[in-house]
Amino acid sequence: MHGGKRSSHFIYFRLRCGPCKVLGPALEEMAIKSGGAFRLVKVNSDNERPVSTSLEVKALPSVFGLKDGKILNMFQGMPESESAMKNFMMGLLLPGNKFDPPLTEADNKKFEELSKKLVKMAGAACLSFSARERLNDRISASLGDLVTQTGNVLDADKSATILRSLLSNAIQDPYNSKFRRINLANAVVASKVAEYPACVTILKSVGFVRNTEGSEMVLGKGKKVVNVAPLVVARDSIDKWVDQKRYEVAAAARKRKDEQDRVQVQLDLAARKVDEEIEESDEEESDPDVCVLHIRMDGKKKIHEISLRADDQLKTLLRKLPVAVEDDEDFQITCVAKKLTIKSTDEAIMKKTFRDLGLVPKSSLVVALGSKEQVLGTFKMVDRAAKKTKKRKGSHTMQSVGIYSKDDNAKGELIDGGGGTCYEQDVTDDEEEIIDADVEQVPIEADIDSSDDSTDEEG
Repeated sequence: MHGGKRSSHFIYFRLRCGPCKVLGPALEEMAIKSGGAFRLVKVNSDNERPVSTSLEVKALPSVFGLKDGKILNMFQGMPESESAMKNFMMGLLLPGNKFDPPLTEADNKKFEELSKKLVKMAGAACLSFSARERLNDRISASLGDLVTQTGNVLDADKSATILRSLLSNAIQDPYNSKFRRINLANAVVASKVAEYPACVTILKSVGFVRNTEGSEMVLGKGKKVVNVAPLVVARDSIDKWVDQKRYEVAAAARKRKDEQDRVQVQLDLAARKVDEEIEESDEEESDPDVCVLHIRMDGKKKIHEISLRADDQLKTLLRKLPVAVEDDEDFQITCVAKKLTIKSTDEAIMKKTFRDLGLVPKSSLVVALGSKEQVLGTFKMVDRAAKKTKKRKGSHTMQSVGIYSKDDNAKGELIDGGGGTCYEQDVTDDEEEIIDADVEQVPIEADIDSSDDSTDEEG
């Protein structure tokens, strides 16, 4: 494939057929007369089946024209004319010369794919079995060293995966020089590849060389195409190693995830502790003489915030309530958190300070306003009885509602088969009737004469 200064080749697929016997000598004479401008390679299609299959040879003779390792054009059978053959050679040998007829985009794409197949096959053919085994052993040993250098199989697996990607890019397109250059200053490459000598050893084993500046590694510098066979061997070795280590890698990944979760929990606990310390410091810095009350009026939902002094008496709260309190109006204060219930009639407690009652620095209170009787719940027993409900006595019978009636065609006889006795029974109404009593509510302290004749008998 590489004939010194010769960069053009003809690959001639032939058999012992009539057209092959005619075309073969003609191509040999042209190669001799060209003064070494191109090299002729003759391939027996029967003996080299893999080559003819990869190049999709379907007819004989078949001629492929290559330059710089790439297939530029091909024809099958005998050339149509001498001018057609001359055009084929000029398009191959002279730079910028176009083929006639011109190649289509589909033709160029097909020749590009065939060129890649030919390069891979030619490279594999020139790499002996012993060389392949030695390279495979070297790669396996370097991967073992990589585990030691990274400290764990999980990080080694990540570095091996990046190495495989770099090799695959060069294998995929051996003609593109950018895939044969590795920038060691790249953040990922620097941290996962260049940092570990084992990775650098693997790259050197397949032909990569560090440039003079040391900033990158290059494969096949100055060449139009490179032999990708060593790269394929290295990639296959990495794939085999990754497959063997997959269980260890999975276990290491789970272990690392558990460690990260544990560290996160510790960080959360530390952050929570800091927040609690900040809250405690805020409470310590708050004014100890201020009492903040959250007031809700009984029967209402709205919360009112009131600030008072800690040494103020409880009765000062009346002036701060969101509603006006009459002088003769009583009230009750409830603090559920402190299990505290205070009535306005308890003057001793009303004179205590918020600090004395333990309502500092913050407390939530419920205030109920009303008359003295409503607050204290002291009503006359006769008034309470007047508000109770009772069931109304039955006001009709089975006969009156038509179940047993003498005037409805002897229904009683129809029900019990005749000859029966008709009974009447009270039926009580289901609904309850509230007796409205306009009775004045009188405190217990008032005098009540139990022998008063004007008292209602039902009361």
